[in-house]
This record gives sequence, structure tokens and C-alpha cells, in this order.
Amino acid sequence: MKTIIRKLLPVVLAIASAGSAGARQYAPALDYEHLLDTYFDNQSGLISFQSARIIFAPEGKFKGQVAVLDASNKVLGHFTFYEDYKVKSGVYAMALAKAPADITLTTPGVYTIAFLIDGKPATRLPVRLVQTSAGDDPFNPQKTFRYDGYWRTFALIRMNKWKGDKWPEIYYWLGGADLPAGKSRASQIATLFRDGTIVAHSKRTTSDAIQPGHFRKVRNQLYHPHPAGKEPNALPFLLKDWLVDGIYELRINRLEDKVALRSYDFKVSNGAIEPHPRSKLGYEPHIDYIAPRVQKRGSSSLELEPAIWIEDRVIK
Repeated sequence: MKTIIRKLLPVVLAIASAGSAGARQYAPALDYEHLLDTYFDNQSGLISFQSARIIFAPEGKFKGQVAVLDASNKVLGHFTFYEDYKVKSGVYAMALAKAPADITLTTPGVYTIAFLIDGKPATRLPVRLVQTSAGDDPFNPQKTFRYDGYWRTFALIRMNKWKGDKWPEIYYWLGGADLPAGKSRASQIATLFRDGTIVAHSKRTTSDAIQPGHFRKVRNQLYHPHPAGKEPNALPFLLKDWLVDGIYELRINRLEDKVALRSYDFKVSNGAIEPHPRSKLGYEPHIDYIAPRVQKRGSSSLELEPAIWIEDRVIK
């Protein structure tokens, strides 16, 4: 069976990339936030698949697989999930991978992580493996690696509340690659521009720190512009403040030296944030669809909440 899948998977992915107009509506897709939070080891090159969260999860038995392919579409590793969901709530479900579901990559290059459900492409994530040390130090002969990819280009917005008003939270990924040379920790600040003018920024004292290792999701919220030392009096930049029409850019900089780390773009028109093109139902190829829903923050049960995906891209 594995041999058959190894032979068919590149063909299936090629067909999916060409478009699948005949595909059924609401085909299954992976929770993209959870996918980006997959365990990647920056030292050894290990990837560990532990679970998958599926949106528009099929009824009955779950027939899911995940494969890792190299740039030539050769299948390097293939793993399956248990057919019984760990938990399912409406269209949202969690499935556990059959352990061990680990693969260690040691050849620098571009790889694709591809999920199939019921034999059809569901979601893929391209990643790049970079070698960070050659292992030629006689006192530390181990080669080390680092994974790179969409952690640098995607972020999401979900809603919190402040005194009964909606207050957007922003989530993005930072890691050791964003630290200054020789440092194990650094601060960062988020700044929001509307049509090139600063309209909000995060507090300088409370933003999650940049830490070593693989990219880690951080949370931030924005306030109306305020000088250093006046953070206690800063007013939240509420959803109604976000919804003024214009072209927006969210920049992430290191606080200490102002080095630019991230840039995300989106547009507000007619008082609403325009959804990312890949978040629209029916997006093709479906394997690149990113659902505008994620696991509800703080909920102990499996529960979806809206999410607005933003990306480093050109918007007119």
C-alpha cells in the first residue's frame, strides 16, 4: 500500500496544482495555524507529526495521510492517522498520527509537506531546510539545520474584547533566525501603517520576546500611538479603528536596533478587512486553500473561531 501511495502522490499533487473545478464543495482542509505549529527541530532537522486538525472533516472513518516530498516530488516519508477521530465537533475534528510519525531531513533544499484525505489532496506546506553549521568544529562536530518558510510571511488576526468592544489580536511567528548575532533574546514591536502613516503600535514593554530555536507563535495587540514611558495610559486600537478604508501594512521590528523582521499587508474597503484570496471558499487549487477559521483561543474543547489571514504581499 505504501508503495502505491509513493507512486501516486506526486501525480495527485500535480493534478491538484493544475486545478480541480470538479472537486466537491467544502472539501477537507487542515487548520493552517495548527499546521504552522507542527514540531520542527532546528538542530537535527527532525519533523514530528503528532496530530492534525481538520476543517470540513469527513463523516465516518478518517482516512488521512501526510507525506514529505523533495523538490523532485520524490516521497521521502509517509505517515497515516488513526481512523477514529480523537474528537469531533461539527465540521471540525482532530486526528492523531500513528506513532512514530517522524522524519529527519539533512539535505538542504525545498520540501513539501502534503496531507491527503480520502485519497485527495487537502493541504500542503512548503518548507526550506537550511544548514547552519558544517560540523567541522572538532569540539562540536554535529551539523545543525534550520527550517524556514511561511512563518516569515503569514500572520493572522483574531478578536478579543476590551470593555465590550472588539479588540483585534495579531499572531505571527518569530524565532532564532530573527535574533541579533550572539544574542539569545531580543524585544520586538509591531507598528501599523494606514496609507503610509503610523496609526497604531504595540507597547514597548509587553510584547512577547524573540527566543532561540524554531519559529514560535507570538501574540500582540495594538494601541494608539504613545511615547515611551506612557504605556499605562495607552488606549487600545479597537476594531472600529482598524476598519477605516485604506491600504495597511503591519511591520514587526526588533525594538533594540529597529531591524525590520516582518511586513504584512491588507486592505480595508467599505469598512471591512478584505479576506486573503486563499481564504475564499472554492479557492483553487484547493490544496493551497487556507481556511478563515482556527481553534478558539482559551477554549478547552475543539471549537472554531474566525481568523483573518494576512501576508507579505503587494496590494493595490
